[in-house]
Amino acid sequence: MPFSPQPSPARTASHRRPWLSSLASTCALAALLLTGSSHLGQASAALMPLSSPSAPQPRGTLQEEILRLLDKPEALPREADWARLGPEALSALLGLASDPKASEPQRSRAVAAMAVVAHPDASLRLQELLRSTSQPSSVRAAATLALGRRAGLEAIPVLAPLLADPNEQVRATAAQVLGRVGGTEVRKALEERLPLEESRAVREAIQQGLSYIEP
Repeated sequence: MPFSPQPSPARTASHRRPWLSSLASTCALAALLLTGSSHLGQASAALMPLSSPSAPQPRGTLQEEILRLLDKPEALPREADWARLGPEALSALLGLASDPKASEPQRSRAVAAMAVVAHPDASLRLQELLRSTSQPSSVRAAATLALGRRAGLEAIPVLAPLLADPNEQVRATAAQVLGRVGGTEVRKALEERLPLEESRAVREAIQQGLSYIEP
């Protein structure tokens, strides 16, 4: 259940931090990624918006197939769509995710697809992306979501340190994803971080993450 920022302060803060406008969408997408739901709402599309619609591409090369899938209206990648492309798809997705000439939404969608691509090294590559401070915050946030979906409980040691990341969007996203993963270890990490967090929006994300965890 995505949190709703308080009207006046949050609106003022969003002028300084544009990512706040999509934080509720991040919360919703975190829930979808970690449950594997195929039901998509406007929230998931808001986090990784599509570029201008393009004409459907015929099936052809691997690159064409990847671009076609990334251009589909669903923001949440389906495992069945990507499994048939085989492990070779990972390299192409990594190339697109790291391409500074590509738009951030397309790069984020490529990262999201890495959650379901059929390659044993996908989790490792996602970790490299989310730890790279040279990547845009939206790409790192997408990598955080994707790793949570792909690795579940095994992602906790990687995601927990992100609660102290310099970037607010990454901290907030990590709090949401960790909350969805759940467990005693996660609860402790979120509770310890809460009094140290200076950002109001991130504190609310931490509190929301805690609300996901069963007592």
